[in-house]
Amino acid sequence: MIRYGCLVMYVVFMFMKNIQEYINQKELDPRLSFQKQMRLVYERPKAFMRGCIDVSGSAIGIHHDQPIPDGPVLYVHPRLRPADLLLLAGHLEEPAGFIAGEKAFRMPFLGNWLRLMGVICDGDSQDAVFQEAEVRLQKGQSLILSEDGKINPEELALRFDLPIVPVSTSGTDRLLRGRLLKRLKPADIELHIKPAYYPAGQKRLRA
Repeated sequence: MIRYGCLVMYVVFMFMKNIQEYINQKELDPRLSFQKQMRLVYERPKAFMRGCIDVSGSAIGIHHDQPIPDGPVLYVHPRLRPADLLLLAGHLEEPAGFIAGEKAFRMPFLGNWLRLMGVICDGDSQDAVFQEAEVRLQKGQSLILSEDGKINPEELALRFDLPIVPVSTSGTDRLLRGRLLKRLKPADIELHIKPAYYPAGQKRLRA
């Protein structure tokens, strides 16, 4: 209960603290490349997401053996839960967009930040979500996707000849306990970033 209360206070404090930062982000120099703009936009949200997990007192191990290919990539997780998304979006080296629920976009201030970050709304139709993902990739933004989401990662990777970077997590399911009385517990969390592969190349080899 105490840790969960600290998490709530941390979230409220960070939202209030970063209101001015949000105003400044809307005035980014348009001469900057899209990639540089996204690095600036994601700087505070990434720190915020890392902080949400740090409040739990958890130990995080990141296992990453090979470099990520240049350009946009698709980080694909078997089944993304909110804690998994916080872990990935907060700890991946380069900014990566993702898909968020429609309720998140309705929240004051948070919804504005999500739009600024280029986050895709899950409340839209499957075709609309796919088209929005295409727009992000064409601009050069990587995406975090779930295998059980609205988008088929392999279909998207084949269309744009993009690499898929499989990612897996463990321990995140032990962070938040309880249905009515929430308890935030420390956990041993592991993030595995596996070698990239090109579905297009594999398809040509099979042919």
